[in-house]
Parts: sequence; structure tokens; C-alpha cells
Amino acid sequence: MKPLFNLTFSIFLMASGSAYADSFVTIRDGREYLCTATEPRNPEDALDCVAEAYRGPFSKEESMEICRGATSKAPAICAISAYRGPFSKEESIELCQRATLANGPSDCATTAYRGPFSKEESMQLCKRGGTAANAECAIKAYRGPYSKEESIRLCRAEADLLIRSLNLMESSADVQTKIRLFKERIQGLFE
Repeated sequence: MKPLFNLTFSIFLMASGSAYADSFVTIRDGREYLCTATEPRNPEDALDCVAEAYRGPFSKEESMEICRGATSKAPAICAISAYRGPFSKEESIELCQRATLANGPSDCATTAYRGPFSKEESMQLCKRGGTAANAECAIKAYRGPYSKEESIRLCRAEADLLIRSLNLMESSADVQTKIRLFKERIQGLFE
């Protein structure tokens, strides 16, 4: 397993150019896992996030839930913004946990909800890493030949970074065959 991880991580680094540029969520055995590159972080980031959320409309417990694993105040700012809009406290917390952009998921979900999508669909499209661009993408896709489900799947913020990176690398004739075979093997791991 370790050689597969090393190869996967190496490909990820080569394809992304920066280990900190993106993250993705995968679901295995009914549990959700956030996959990100590790980086040094200030342990006080989560504390600052909790303080920000607590100054807003959230209780101490809710603030701690919003900011679990936070690397900035972004989840708190996002949740406050979402709660000022059409989302309940519970929806705001779910939408903004692990957000990396202050108003990204909130703006995304609000835009999607003003369009053809329900609250649940908007949250599915936007949670954690969405931006207004994700919502606009889904709205445009839905106006075209795609169903709501297909539009969300195409434009969701939690797209699988590794698969996207491998798709870009496939264009190189030198690695095309190797990447295709490797991609087929690892797709089964993330499904």
C-alpha cells in the first residue's frame, strides 16, 4: 500500500504544482474523509475561528462544531453569512465546516438556492469548498441538457482532485498508458 501512496502523492504533487492548492472528500464505508495535503498550521487558527463564530449567533458548542479542524476564520465567517441568509443554524454549520474561503460556500449555496435548486441540493453542491462559480456552473448545466443531479455532480466543489489531476496528465503521450491503468485501479478505491 505504501508504494501506491507514494506514487499517488508524487503524481498529485506533479499535477497540482502545489500540495496545498486543493482537497477532496471521499466516502468509504459510509464515513466521510477529508483528504488534504499536510502543512504546518497555527494551532490558534481554530481558536480564532471559534471566537469569531461565538461573537456571532452561534453557541459555544455550535462554534466549536463549525471550527473543528479550521485553518482560518473562514468556517465561522461562512456560517454567519449563511445564517443571515436563507439557512438555519444546523444548515449553516453543515455547509461551512472545513470551509477554506470565508464566504465561498455561503455565496455558492445562496446563489444556487435563488436558482432552481432546493436547500439540500444547494448544500450538496457547495459545502466546504464551493464558490459562486460552482453555483453558476450548475445553473448553466441545468439550463442545458443535464438533470439537477447531473448538474450538481458536474459542478460540485468536492470533485475528486486526484482523478482530475490524472485526467490532465493523460494528455502526455509518455505517461498516457500508465496513467490510464493506474487511474482505473485507484478509481475503485474512491468509489
